[in-house]
Amino acid sequence: MPQLQIHEAAPGVTLCVIPAERFKTSRLVLQMALPLRRGQARETAANAMLPFLLHRSCAAYPTPRALDCKLASLYGANLCAGVTKVGESHQLSIALSMLDDRFALHGEAVSQEGVELLLELLFHPRLEGGLFPADAVELEKRLLLEKLESEQGNKRLYAMHRCEELMCDQEAYGLHALGEAQAIEALTPEDAVQAWRRVLSQARVQISMVSAAETAGFAAAVRKSFAESARQPAALGSAFIKSAQEQKFVREEQPLEQATLVLGFRAGMEHPEDRQYALRLMTDLFGGGPYSKLFLNVREKMSLCYYCRAALVRHKGVLMVASGVDTEKAVTAREAILDQLAQIGSGCFTDEELETAKRSMCDEIRCVADHPESLADWYSSALYCGEFRSPEQVCAGLEAVTRGEIIEAARGVSLDTVYLLAAKKGGDAND
Repeated sequence: MPQLQIHEAAPGVTLCVIPAERFKTSRLVLQMALPLRRGQARETAANAMLPFLLHRSCAAYPTPRALDCKLASLYGANLCAGVTKVGESHQLSIALSMLDDRFALHGEAVSQEGVELLLELLFHPRLEGGLFPADAVELEKRLLLEKLESEQGNKRLYAMHRCEELMCDQEAYGLHALGEAQAIEALTPEDAVQAWRRVLSQARVQISMVSAAETAGFAAAVRKSFAESARQPAALGSAFIKSAQEQKFVREEQPLEQATLVLGFRAGMEHPEDRQYALRLMTDLFGGGPYSKLFLNVREKMSLCYYCRAALVRHKGVLMVASGVDTEKAVTAREAILDQLAQIGSGCFTDEELETAKRSMCDEIRCVADHPESLADWYSSALYCGEFRSPEQVCAGLEAVTRGEIIEAARGVSLDTVYLLAAKKGGDAND
């Protein structure tokens, strides 16, 4: 893969260009990261609403129709927005997919126009009297509440968020990335403008571009735009708790056919790089693919659950196991899950199982380079880890992990929270 081009465009602003000639489209991702803060529910909700508000219109294209016409002129470019959390950072994003310059019919600089459009959306939103229009804010509030309600209707996702909330009730990671419903309902145009100003002055920003186009103009456009902002970028980071102090057991009931059991563990990490390759590989061996301990034993041999998967959140140092179970089997399933983890910590896995996990993970990682969207997302992670690593570099780190490191990683994991969303009698099979 061609060499990355990294430019520091302004304080706390990085431009990452990933040259790629194998795609017919280019991908541009604007990421803005702010710390999540407990006790600031309105701020969290306003930040969550902002990228959706910004990507609908701007001063140059004040209506959705006008913006759609501009996107159509860029050979049907596609614009989208999103919000999530990475560790205890709030990630706001706007992304643009467009035709690569090589395929433009008349030699247009489509990628350059795309960069300039994204900067226009960020720096020159549609304001009325210095505020976002009230009707636009009300629309985004309604849509954000619908997203929140939709997630609550997804019982797997709801149970995962609920376990995070209970496990990290004194930590910013316990906050929902979309904010609280009550805080969303209370948002005003003033809150939206404050969030916008907060992003311009305090957010850590990374603009990632996957393209085969000439990039000289990209950095110049970004530098020019951010030169007008007085910036004091906020520090990003997470509070790492190495081991669980006490275990929490919480059971809630809803009218469901199938219960959801979520176990939250402290992964024994002190920072995001702490034994990350060993922990990632151990998590996959524990509850990744169909070769994992949880799948082969807890699901297949013991028939204790309908699904059972483990995931490491390395930017927070937690490991989550989610499973679909019959309510009456929840305790047995929990003990079986813990037993499989203990077996890895005792070295009860074969070299063949370890090599299978390594191959599977590396095959999946190498697939990142197959699409401009996944490639841009991959390098966007540098905003939080502070280092640009290629898929091959990560695969090399995974392949170097030893049996002893896997065993040590498993022994460092400790159970913190058990959450059971139990099925109440009379549940609806469609839930």
